[in-house]
Amino acid sequence: MLAVTHRPDHSEDGTGRPRETGYSRRSFLACSAAGAAAPFLVRGASSSPGAAAPPSGEAANFVVQPTPSRYFVHRENGSEEMKWGPVGRAVLDGRHAEYGDAIPNDRLYIHNRARPPRIDRRAWRLRLTGDALARPRSFTYDDLLAMPPVTLRRTIDCGANCSAFFPKLPPGGADERWLPVGYTQWHFGAVGAAEWTGVRAGDVLAAAGARSPVDVKFMGLDLIVNQSFPGGTVRYSQVVPIEKVLKDDTLLVYRMNGQDLPVDHGYPLRLLLSGWSAVTFVKWLGEIEVSTRRIPPTGLQTRHVLTGPAYPKPVPLSVSPIRSAIEHDPEVTLHPGDVVLRGRAWSGHGAIDRVDVSVERLAAPGRWVTEMPWRRATLLNTPEPFMWVRFEVPWRGARPGQYRVMSRARDRAGNVQPRPQDVVWNQHGLGYNGHYPLELIVVPPSDMP
Repeated sequence: MLAVTHRPDHSEDGTGRPRETGYSRRSFLACSAAGAAAPFLVRGASSSPGAAAPPSGEAANFVVQPTPSRYFVHRENGSEEMKWGPVGRAVLDGRHAEYGDAIPNDRLYIHNRARPPRIDRRAWRLRLTGDALARPRSFTYDDLLAMPPVTLRRTIDCGANCSAFFPKLPPGGADERWLPVGYTQWHFGAVGAAEWTGVRAGDVLAAAGARSPVDVKFMGLDLIVNQSFPGGTVRYSQVVPIEKVLKDDTLLVYRMNGQDLPVDHGYPLRLLLSGWSAVTFVKWLGEIEVSTRRIPPTGLQTRHVLTGPAYPKPVPLSVSPIRSAIEHDPEVTLHPGDVVLRGRAWSGHGAIDRVDVSVERLAAPGRWVTEMPWRRATLLNTPEPFMWVRFEVPWRGARPGQYRVMSRARDRAGNVQPRPQDVVWNQHGLGYNGHYPLELIVVPPSDMP
């Protein structure tokens, strides 16, 4: 049995709030300012067997799979956002249909900070190291397949999703003119859901004889070039407290929707932390360090924090906030008449309990009036923890004009999406979850050119 030592200062206190670090605001701001504009490149992929650098001619593109504009919005190199329009009116297997609960593997959003390493899984090994292990060892891919498999339906939501909706200056601005720092200005679509299959992280630690672990560091095989870090390179990594690692729904994933994990999503193995922001889901796993002491975060994890005027100390990102989105792309044109508005809602705190939808009409420049007051939507599938729920609400007699539509979700823990003006601003643009409006246009067919 895996023995666990509990500490009073671990990351969660039962409320879902992450622990605070000892970093000063000044050190984080200096670090962020140095790295915000630094270009990300890729070098040799790994010292792990089976990983190799991509040919130099391919190094400029961080995404391997095709990302047609029909399904993706290109934000930055390595950042491909899922379009919400196809979610509601997709062509699947040659027929028109809506996406179900899961997003197809080739249409889930992608966020790569370097070119994915080329890995031969026959030679690949997952190394387990650290002073909390009685028998440090390596696992082959087949070793993991031989362990009890677990399959979960989970939403994967980038911590910076919706970051473009943050005001560019904090409240009161003049003396603290910090622009939100982010590699990508995502809109709604840095999110998706899938059926994930893998092995429990706790089972892997137990097989290596873990004793009284405290922190676990997961390290990927992608090598990111960023001149703001010592030596100019950094491997993507995340330090996770043992309490989270040992949960039954924390997995080392090797399949997605019944298929081998796609290259852009971490082949051959990635981390899945149910309910946490996907920024913590390390891809292309190569090493796990298991320690009897706290491990200080390194690399990009030092920037995955909430910091700004409202945060006396930086707060590390963990639990994903409650969010929702309407299944339309911005500026969609609709015909007058009865319309059904559909969307999806999700939360890292648990299952969705309720969704409401409101419609406003542009009456004059800068003046919006209520067209449809907040109306409770119908949930189209049974809410599950950490899985999004589909919803719909009728909008009767839509007239020609310009509109904005908002959805507001509530989860079973009592969290409700705030108004956009009530979202707490942070410098890194993380965790935005206001019920931000989506603009739509209603035009009669006779007026269309």
